[in-house]
This record gives sequence, structure tokens and C-alpha cells, in this order.
Amino acid sequence: MKSNFTTKKGSTVIIDIDEVNSTATVATLTGQQVGSIDFNLIEDPSAPDGYYLKMTHAFLEGADRQYLRQGIGTECVRLMGKVTGFPITASENDGAVHDDGSHLTGDAPAWVAKLRQRKLIF
Repeated sequence: MKSNFTTKKGSTVIIDIDEVNSTATVATLTGQQVGSIDFNLIEDPSAPDGYYLKMTHAFLEGADRQYLRQGIGTECVRLMGKVTGFPITASENDGAVHDDGSHLTGDAPAWVAKLRQRKLIF
């Protein structure tokens, strides 16, 4: 599913939600890659519908970092949850690289905390 998203600065990007590969990719209208967010589908009998998604990697620093802090990552997470119907989580900021390769670096810990406050992830 592709969706146009208007950033806080008024630019438009295309967010492409790939349900099969659990990936959200972002590009400008001219096709320049902004980045992507990857999720792993986790089977868990205690989760609604028996599954949840875990955010494992987020890189939205392409296009000379001009799209950072524009609401794009939050919209990617919101759309992924809406399209798949699965709850989403992320690793805690413990500084470790987890078995699935996920870890929080840069701005990610503060961003993940905001996602939790907004109840977009658990």
C-alpha cells in the first residue's frame, strides 16, 4: 500500500507499506530514497491474533538527512499497524544489540519513547 504523506515542513513523500516483508520504505516524489523501517513478525499466543510486529531497524536519514524529525517515521509505524492489524513493539534502550539485530541508536530512543506515549507501540 502506498500513501502520500506531507511532512511538517510541507514536503510530500511516498510511504510504501509492504505487508509481506514487513517493511515501510520512504521516497520523495522524484524517487530519491529517504529510508525504511523494518519489522519482524513474531508469533506469540498471548498477542491479539497470535502475532505482533517488532521494529528492528529504522533508517530515515537519506536525502541528506533533510527529512528527519518530520513525522515520517511515526506515520510509517501508524500505517504499518493499520495495514497489518498487528500491535507493534521495539526493543528497550539498553545499549545492546539483540538476537534479532535490533538496537536503538541516535535519535531512536527518544522517538520510541514518544511512540509509546502516543500508544502507537507497546
